Amino acid sequence: MTVMPEDDALRSWHFRQLKWSLHSLARAGSPQRLLFPDQAVNADELAFQFDHWTATIRGAYDAGLSPSQRDALAAIAGKLATMSRDGAEFDLDLWTETALSASEHWAEVRRLAAAALEAFGWPVE
Repeated sequence: MTVMPEDDALRSWHFRQLKWSLHSLARAGSPQRLLFPDQAVNADELAFQFDHWTATIRGAYDAGLSPSQRDALAAIAGKLATMSRDGAEFDLDLWTETALSASEHWAEVRRLAAAALEAFGWPVE
């Protein structure tokens, strides 16, 4: 099967979007977001973007991912899914701007996102 240049460009763009999503998660709640408020996204959008780009990458390029890359994405997806569940442990306050910087759950998401960036060989900025 021949890979067309358009396919390479699309693949590259998909991975750039995943990289951007992981960087956004790794920086979630940091003071740097205050410097660029137009680029800041809320917690829901961070989770949605990660979910979207992970599904895109896993759906189209899963065979080319290493086990550590798959595991890193799955760890973030699992943490966000757990945080999204209704129940006594988690409530809507977890999805606020304050929670992004103060919640231990979001601190774990940041750690997992940094580990995923490393698994892909991308710098953690």
